[in-house]
Amino acid sequence: MEESTPKKRIPTGLIAGLAAAALAAVLVGGYFGLCAWVQGNGRLLPGAVARDSGGTAVDLGKLGREDALAAVTEEMDRRLDSRKLTLYYGEGRRAEFTGELMACSPENTVSAGFAAKEEQPLWKLGALWLGLAREPHDLPLSAAAFTPEGEDKAKQVIQAIVDEVYTPPVDFTYTVGEEAVEVTPGSDGRELNAAGLLEAVEEALAQGAEELVVEPTPVPGAELSGEILSQLVYVEPRAAGVDENGKLSPAVIGLSVNPEEAQAILDQTAPGETCSIPLEYTPPDTPADESMYYKDLLSEVTTSLDGVATRSFNVGRAAEFCNGTVIWPGEEFSYLGTIGDPSARNGYKTSTGYQNGETVAMDGGGVCQVSSSLYYCAVYANLEIVRRACHAFATGYIPNGLDATVYYPSLDFKFRNNTGFPIKIVAYTEGGPWGKLTVQFYGSNPDGITVKTERYLLGSTPWTTVYKPDETIERGTTKVDVTPYTGYEVDVYRCVYDAQGNQISRTYENHSRYAKRDKVILYNPADEGPWGAGTGAEPSPSQDPVVQPTQDPVVQPTQDPVVQPTQDPVVQPTQDPAVQPTQDPVVQPTQDPVPPPEPTPTPIVDIPKPGWLETGAQGGV
Repeated sequence: MEESTPKKRIPTGLIAGLAAAALAAVLVGGYFGLCAWVQGNGRLLPGAVARDSGGTAVDLGKLGREDALAAVTEEMDRRLDSRKLTLYYGEGRRAEFTGELMACSPENTVSAGFAAKEEQPLWKLGALWLGLAREPHDLPLSAAAFTPEGEDKAKQVIQAIVDEVYTPPVDFTYTVGEEAVEVTPGSDGRELNAAGLLEAVEEALAQGAEELVVEPTPVPGAELSGEILSQLVYVEPRAAGVDENGKLSPAVIGLSVNPEEAQAILDQTAPGETCSIPLEYTPPDTPADESMYYKDLLSEVTTSLDGVATRSFNVGRAAEFCNGTVIWPGEEFSYLGTIGDPSARNGYKTSTGYQNGETVAMDGGGVCQVSSSLYYCAVYANLEIVRRACHAFATGYIPNGLDATVYYPSLDFKFRNNTGFPIKIVAYTEGGPWGKLTVQFYGSNPDGITVKTERYLLGSTPWTTVYKPDETIERGTTKVDVTPYTGYEVDVYRCVYDAQGNQISRTYENHSRYAKRDKVILYNPADEGPWGAGTGAEPSPSQDPVVQPTQDPVVQPTQDPVVQPTQDPVVQPTQDPAVQPTQDPVVQPTQDPVPPPEPTPTPIVDIPKPGWLETGAQGGV
């Protein structure tokens, strides 16, 4: 019997090792295959999140390019309209920019996500896809940029800020006033870079920032001379006209100083002192063709006459003097200089007015109704008020705080046409003694600017009834000797808006205080009754309630429709009365009008009318 050869056996451990190696090779190959697939699958890595400083976050994990672009666009379009950036510059000054100036631009964000994916090593992509590792950083969400129109608007605002902040690089600072240049010792100048500021605003809006603070850059100064000052102040006059695009262009009032006169004043100014150097204004040429102007109704007001024939006559006569008056750019309007001496020698009649708190007969009573209407229109046309005073008592025919009294010859009402276009006044009465006075300002409003007022009632003082004995009064009867007025205290602010309804400015207009006047009733002292002997004063049973001022007074504006004129204004009167000068002018008491007896105080409301603000070379927002 043959003996068999024994078989060789493979050790169990070797088999296990080979199997493990084979499995490892499969797993490694599979993992690297996964990594290769992830590398070329055209999708962003899991955990890819786009964020900005405003808290906006968009999860873009495992999305393809088109889906990622759509996700960023949808999120940013939803948020852009609500974005608002406040730019702080200078001393407490600020400007606002909104996301409406921008459009979504998500390409940078998505491209940054794919670039971050390409930067990862191949062996790590599988772990990132399976969630075994994390994306090393968030994606920058720069998902918006200025639209062409938005960039133009932003540039305009930024250029105005740059011009406002700029201080000339001289050893003096200067301020251009109405009549002179105020020069004070200074230091270095200041400036802002317009291009850099535009870029910073765009980036801040894109990142969702709410605030941006910028500081001007110092500019080394140089010694000031009369010649340098004349160059800094100089403005070339320019007539209003039409630009190459067919749009009205405003006039520019020329400004200059005499360099020799300026140098002489500077030489006499000691270090640390302020000096004033006279300004010279050069009006622009008068346009040859006025047909392009006076097509926009800038403001208007209609008030009621009180039925007193002589007073209504005086109102109409003063209106005739003002009617058709044209105020050129930079020109100052004087009410008393226009209507002349409101005396009988100048064609006015005797009516009633105020003197020392009493109602007395005087020449020209009632002309203040025209000056008040002019002030009202000047405010709503956003013109510069040069001089204005309120009445002693509330007028009743125009809102408190929007009236203007005059006192010939010492107290005038004046305003200046600080726009770049001529303005025409239309003023007339109609309907007889119980009729109406209408005043309108016509001019050019190419930018669609409007004006409203905020009027705050700070408090009121009710009148009381005072009984006085008078033996001439028939027994058993009484007589009203003095009509009453409630006292008021009012603050007025002027608010200017652009054509889209955005507020451009809010400025303090005036503080008006109207005295109260008690009602005086005369009675025969021999009578018995509540007004008999010993009677002093008692509250009237039908008085207005006492209005208690609040710490934060509330404005109650109304939304009156804006009047849009469709044709050029027609001047109503057919002749222009001539002012008859007097050789010896007599000082007249105030020509304040007297409202009808038992007046009802005008409520505090806002009455917006068309108005505008010139934003061209004469100034800015």
